[in-house]
Amino acid sequence: MASKTIEKDKTFSDAEGKLYNYNSMKIELNSLKIDLEYLEIDYKGCKAISYADERTGQTNNISNTVENEVLAKERQIIDIENKIHKKERQIRKIENALELLKEEEKRLVSFRYFSNRKKAPSWLDVGEEIGYSDKKCRVMRNDIINKIKSLI
Repeated sequence: MASKTIEKDKTFSDAEGKLYNYNSMKIELNSLKIDLEYLEIDYKGCKAISYADERTGQTNNISNTVENEVLAKERQIIDIENKIHKKERQIRKIENALELLKEEEKRLVSFRYFSNRKKAPSWLDVGEEIGYSDKKCRVMRNDIINKIKSLI
């Protein structure tokens, strides 16, 4: 029974952490897209050579610095693209989960989790902003996270 409670708490805190990181995830996504853009600009002009019409024999352990550089850039591009896709999926999952919420719940999430402050606003601040008591906001938070945690 205790391990089930710990597991539930972990999914709750994981979901809440994803909400807190939503804005930084969007900024990281834009940064990755910029990195990919510069890498692709730097990469232009390096194209593979086709030996389809050439007669060739078996070669063993030949290493070419240009080929190694091209392969390294390809791996970098694929790595960045994978990171971009992962962040985009996570952002879409959060946005999709938020569609389940009522307007006042969305306002609570927006003010508490998506604010650009260094520290999250207190529950008293959240309550004043959306027109509820801090105790009611905490109850709403629990309901919200429990409602969306399986989706994000």
